[in-house]
Amino acid sequence: MQEAQTRLLLVVDPAVADLGERAWFVVDELESALEFLLDDDVDEPADAQLARIKEFHAQDGQRSSALSQALRDYAGLAESLKDRLVEADEAFDVRLIAEARKLAEDLQRRAPEAAPEAGASAAATTIRNQLLHLMVERVGAIRKTAAHVFRRHPEIAREVTSAYERRPARRPPG
Repeated sequence: MQEAQTRLLLVVDPAVADLGERAWFVVDELESALEFLLDDDVDEPADAQLARIKEFHAQDGQRSSALSQALRDYAGLAESLKDRLVEADEAFDVRLIAEARKLAEDLQRRAPEAAPEAGASAAATTIRNQLLHLMVERVGAIRKTAAHVFRRHPEIAREVTSAYERRPARRPPG
């Protein structure tokens, strides 16, 4: 399943496959530093800016365009607060701000060349989804068998069934 997901990512956006791990690390580091700095119970415009950036990027996927924008947004806010970031945390590496901008540029530059060939993305998505479907079916069959085999041993049955499946069905009100 993971191999199919990776193949899909490589087809859809190889720039993220190459630069994504470091780029997400830089985003996380900048976000963490900004949160630490601004978590001081003082309401200021930077608090609202960080909240907007976090909200905007909360649903970002694995696309180079979204990652590039997140890098630019966090770098921009960190640059405006650079002196305070260093003062609040002497371990803060200000080079992350420049690295975020460079990674954003690299992702942006590589985006046009990363366009998948016609049909490759659809084929990779289909394979990934078929494998996922087979896996879900297999897990369902195993859970059904386990529930039967261990029906007289509820403590064991509980370990092999999902919490979701053990929940009673909710009836709509009315």
